[in-house]
Amino acid sequence: MTTAIGVDVGSGVIKTTLFRSEGEESASYEWLARWDARIRQRDSYKLVEESIEDVLAKSGLKRSDVDYVATTGEGESFQGATGHFYSMTTHARGALYLNPRSPRRARHRRAARPGHLHG
Repeated sequence: MTTAIGVDVGSGVIKTTLFRSEGEESASYEWLARWDARIRQRDSYKLVEESIEDVLAKSGLKRSDVDYVATTGEGESFQGATGHFYSMTTHARGALYLNPRSPRRARHRRAARPGHLHG
């Protein structure tokens, strides 16, 4: 079981979610808390900290209970992150999540196998 926080630092809004997943490729998951706020000329990284504290308080968890903190958008420089996903990666993963039978996904699987990259 993995407990994770996802933070999207956008140009105008910060969105944070806390969830727990179990199994490969998030076979099952449970949303525990979410938070969002407009930046409005405030320090975005202070808002990220506030958002993380808020979702932890709502769920009754501590930072030590969290396995992974992922950021996207302008969150690349956030010091408390475990990892960062670039926008194009998150868009592609979201599209595949919403449409898992996509023909392009099948082509990418074939291309990812050895011997299929140049053939």
